[in-house]
Amino acid sequence: MANDKRFLDNRKYGHDDLAPIGCNDCLGCDSCCHGMGDTIVQDPYDMWLFCKNMRVSGGAQVTFELLISEDGPWELSYQDGVVLPNIKMVEDGRCPFLNDKRCSIHPIRSGICRLFPLGRAFLDDKIDYYVMGGRYGCERHSDDAHMVSIKDWLGYPDIDRYEKFQISWHEIKTNIREASSEISYEEYKKLQEKLLDYFYKIPYKDNFFDDYERRVSRWKM
Repeated sequence: MANDKRFLDNRKYGHDDLAPIGCNDCLGCDSCCHGMGDTIVQDPYDMWLFCKNMRVSGGAQVTFELLISEDGPWELSYQDGVVLPNIKMVEDGRCPFLNDKRCSIHPIRSGICRLFPLGRAFLDDKIDYYVMGGRYGCERHSDDAHMVSIKDWLGYPDIDRYEKFQISWHEIKTNIREASSEISYEEYKKLQEKLLDYFYKIPYKDNFFDDYERRVSRWKM
């Protein structure tokens, strides 16, 4: 990792560490909400948080099928060989939840949005964080950015269980990618559909982590 231009300071951080990522509430900047293409991938926790807090007209709960419908804010795309949902940018390339240069769903924003301008690496049973630099990081980031704990920056009530979920989800996706070279296209297609059915389409209970862990214990490729 020495002198890697992707990283601002070539340091790795844990979630309890302080990192130079504070930027005075983004100073009115919304550049990271434009031109992201299909990269704002939604994981099962993102979906649970969104469906739990959002309602359609009439008060009905949001569902996965509604989110990926033609008029919904999500779409399906290939992400490193796995079909996953991502936020669908509008015609001018901005996020559909951007309103007057501010995020209209900030309290329930996606994990990737919470993470920026951090990157992360999965190493066995832990996650290392990095401050991204150059074109990979925040274009407004300056030398006077103040120190913020990564745990506070991400804003998850239970960071330990959230990271445990992320490690598990990363492993599931990795196993599916590796299986692609060992099974037929039709088998791989069915596996992709099974992933979406099992981890997205079936609604989660109130305690996401308990429900997710039950599903993982029964998951078979």
